[in-house]
Amino acid sequence: MKKYFLIVFLLSFCLPSIAQKKQSKDSEDQFRAKKEAYITKKAELTSEEAAEFFPLYFEWQDKKTENNRNAWVKGKTGLKPNTTEEEYNEIFNAFFKANEDNCALDREYLEKCKKFLSNKKIYMILKAEILFSRYMLKIAKEKDEEKK
Repeated sequence: MKKYFLIVFLLSFCLPSIAQKKQSKDSEDQFRAKKEAYITKKAELTSEEAAEFFPLYFEWQDKKTENNRNAWVKGKTGLKPNTTEEEYNEIFNAFFKANEDNCALDREYLEKCKKFLSNKKIYMILKAEILFSRYMLKIAKEKDEEKK
């Protein structure tokens, strides 16, 4: 009986965590699907172009996200009240390094895209990406206003 109770007790803590991770992954997948549909439409990508582009695009974005995440982990040390000047300097350097690494990734992946997309299509994709960010901010603002 004690073993059964222990198993139920442990599962009550584990299952919400697993469900939350699944929900988070589902949300990310939904977001990516929205982004893919939006960019495909705005950049007028063919289904063949989209099929070749988006796996590369999301790989590219994941690498940039990881660079930024690493910089922000370092940046959180600046929240401590006893952060030294040297530590702040290290934080700045981490942000600059992430920026530089992201620029290098942009160049690398743009060159990969040029193998199957025209410069005009790449430009349209980059423009659509910016417009998508504005679109999502507008939706978030509208949802926020509805709550009030």
